[in-house]
Amino acid sequence: MLAAPPPLAFTYDRCVTSNPAMLDMRLQACAEHLAEQGWSDGGQFVDHGDDALTHDTRPAFDELLRAMVADSGRERVCLVYNWGRLSHDAVRRQEFTHSVLGAGGWLATITGEAVRIGAVPHGRLTLAPVIA
Repeated sequence: MLAAPPPLAFTYDRCVTSNPAMLDMRLQACAEHLAEQGWSDGGQFVDHGDDALTHDTRPAFDELLRAMVADSGRERVCLVYNWGRLSHDAVRRQEFTHSVLGAGGWLATITGEAVRIGAVPHGRLTLAPVIA
């Protein structure tokens, strides 16, 4: 029997500032975590500037969701440095989480926190991931 391929990890972040140093640090930490887990790299998706602040227009996040759906033949994970990379607003963070779950993926942070559809009663997320 063949073993299932490793999960395909799509890294997401957002950056408002023109100085990419913190973004680069977070993306590097995500790349290291991805390698430690033995996951395949599905790419990095980053929203910049105003797109990183809005809750209705996130082109890179939308592209990530399309990529997740396109690779539906295997396990897919949206990897973020921490939950704040989705949003600092709990309601919006929950909406982004639902979007990933709806695309057939699950979410993980580099500290090992995860949200999977199987862990959510009846497919409903009643709380957003908490920012530590």
